Amino acid sequence: MKYWLILGVMVIGLVGCGSKSGAAIPAPQTRTVDGFAISLTSQAKAEINTAQQWIVTIVDANGQPVSGADVFLDLVMPSMVMGQNKPLATDNGDGTYTAEGLYSMGGKWQVAVHASIDDTDHIAVFEITVPE
Repeated sequence: MKYWLILGVMVIGLVGCGSKSGAAIPAPQTRTVDGFAISLTSQAKAEINTAQQWIVTIVDANGQPVSGADVFLDLVMPSMVMGQNKPLATDNGDGTYTAEGLYSMGGKWQVAVHASIDDTDHIAVFEITVPE
């Protein structure tokens, strides 16, 4: 009985630790580009000037993970000219790539994933809204 009570208190405490803005971690998104399924997963809530980590997953037309690509993200705010924000991704060797960066302002962002595979650039664009 004590175990369940302690577990219940811990779960309630964790649920109550959300951000003030109520922002949630964006759901993974996938785009198919030139026969490759490119997915973008955020590891944290989209927040202004807060460290972000993204996982990019690339799968070929046969459902096989693609490793060895050169991958970077291009973060653009369509409504405003911003400086370059192009985090490079690290190949994890299993078809996933990790990139880190941040959003400098609240609003609508486009995250373009550039994946160079066999000397061809494949670009998947994802929409992210960062609460103000």
